[in-house]
Amino acid sequence: MIVEHVNLVDFRNYAAVDVALAPGINLFVGRNGQGKTNLAEAIAYISTLGSHRVSGDQPLIRQGADAAIVRTRLSFGGRRVTAEVQLNRQGPNRAQINGAVTKPRELPRYLQTVLFAPEDLGIVRGDPSARRRFVDGLLVQRSPRMAGVIADYERVLRQRTTLLKSARARVGDRVALQGNLDPNVLFAGREQIRAEVTRTLESFGAPGAPRDGHVDGHIFNLGHGISQHTPPENVTALVDAVHEVSRRMRQPG
Repeated sequence: MIVEHVNLVDFRNYAAVDVALAPGINLFVGRNGQGKTNLAEAIAYISTLGSHRVSGDQPLIRQGADAAIVRTRLSFGGRRVTAEVQLNRQGPNRAQINGAVTKPRELPRYLQTVLFAPEDLGIVRGDPSARRRFVDGLLVQRSPRMAGVIADYERVLRQRTTLLKSARARVGDRVALQGNLDPNVLFAGREQIRAEVTRTLESFGAPGAPRDGHVDGHIFNLGHGISQHTPPENVTALVDAVHEVSRRMRQPG
């Protein structure tokens, strides 16, 4: 298939832009910060329903706008298709194919892309979330219906996080809460380990003040144990991070 035309409204730094593309190689030339990468990001969004630079859609919507629109005209086999997605700051995203309303998860059926960017180095060097996003993108390209499965999973994950944050208020201060951390995090660097520890602990909400000699607490454990190949210094980094973040969360103010 060929992407013949791209139209953006309130996407990243573009208030509005129309770009006509030709078969073969198209080269975008401009100064840093002009939005060259934003064009590639917008096209790839249609095929993956995600950005290669950020995990959520909100940063893709231009500041001060309520929604962003990515509209592409595709050509393949003598047939032309207009695929459009509207990213909303509030409420679910919307999509259209040739003007007919459809579910966003249907868009990847019409366009497959391969994107290589400097951010891809994060797949190797970054935290596990970058690798998960990469694999998710491959799944969607291979089987577009997986976009819906991933969207459902992310919704359940957000609901779980919300419930964890309210758990302390529900159970009171005499019950310890338990949270799990993926042991594969221990193969990342110290900064990534600390970031995951912080995310897990903060998902419980701030601890309450001591009362009657009791303090509310948590049990921090690894979900599936530690691999024998885990670097010992990373285990030490995990323990240090749990202690450090726990103390910080208990400090008044």
